[in-house]
Amino acid sequence: MTGFEREELILKYLSNSATTKELDVLSDWILVEGNEKVFEKYIQLHLEIISSMNSPDTNKIKKNLLRKIKRDKIRRKFRGFMKYAAVGLLIFYFAFFFQYDGSLTKGTNSLIPKEEAITIILDDGRVQTLQADDNREIKDKKGNIIGTQTNSKLSYIGKTEDQKLIYNTLNIPYGKKFDVVLSDGTHVYLNSGTTLRYPITFIPGESRKVFLTGEAYFDVAEDKEHPFVVNANEIDIEVLGTKFNVSHYPEDTNINTVLVEGAVELRRAASEPHKSKTIMLKPGHKGEWHRNSNEITTNNVDTSIYTAWVQGKLVFRNTSFKQIREALQRHYNVVINNKDSQLEEQLFDATFDIETIDQVLETFNKSWAIEYAIIENEVVIK
Repeated sequence: MTGFEREELILKYLSNSATTKELDVLSDWILVEGNEKVFEKYIQLHLEIISSMNSPDTNKIKKNLLRKIKRDKIRRKFRGFMKYAAVGLLIFYFAFFFQYDGSLTKGTNSLIPKEEAITIILDDGRVQTLQADDNREIKDKKGNIIGTQTNSKLSYIGKTEDQKLIYNTLNIPYGKKFDVVLSDGTHVYLNSGTTLRYPITFIPGESRKVFLTGEAYFDVAEDKEHPFVVNANEIDIEVLGTKFNVSHYPEDTNINTVLVEGAVELRRAASEPHKSKTIMLKPGHKGEWHRNSNEITTNNVDTSIYTAWVQGKLVFRNTSFKQIREALQRHYNVVINNKDSQLEEQLFDATFDIETIDQVLETFNKSWAIEYAIIENEVVIK
């Protein structure tokens, strides 16, 4: 790239007129050793020009410029303690114009996530607490063993004297995850803030139906004679044997089903299923039911983004801060109050893995100039 081409490309970037292809070229150039400093000098010059006009609010310029860089998605990985975050957004510290000194969070205390217990409601209404490091037996009201817990996984043995469906309900609080293996061998991974109601054993001749609120990844045992159905309130997802993710939190406006493997059928939940319109999903596709329009749309997606939580990762691509904030609240079991209404709709790309909630907040503060304080163990974004 010649000097003239480089300057033209940077000017296009600063004027928000660069194309996606041009941004990719600029991103690759910046990642070459030594070029980042050159780019910073252009940014400094740009800021000097802004600063000389009408005595602007420098704090506001800082915030807007960082958000502009974020939205243009110029990519780079963090180093040091953030090297695993791979937030995917280029961060610049403009020493000429400003320096981060921690003043936004100085004097605040670290967040202390709430600790809540995983509970199981048995068929007779008894509520038992499950600890993730327990090894125990689960018994019905007659004292019969119906399942066993090994650490964070509960497995049902599939034996019962009753010829009717008997249900248990697992409640997973914010900040926790848990697995359950149903009596047919179906493995269900339950995310934070999730409730699953399911039979302790499935009965021959009946469909295998469970009821979900929250998010879960299903690895369904194949049984051609007995379809497996996940009810997510307004939607039924029916399969024979497959792997898919369902997200159905009360605060979400949509219900999402992402198919990893096999085939699933989506339909409106109804008393007469055969009268409901159905949509078939193919692997690598997401089916999304929109509450407002009462319609289901489908599109091709990267399924790994939607299933990363099973490995303990949080992955966001072109995601609003509102959705990120809600996911962080569930994942860490903290309260995040955002008083910046414009920020709620801002779109971000980010990936978090081993970070604590404090490190995540510091990343947002340093990377995107998002001001926050910790007040009475709650995050307040200004």
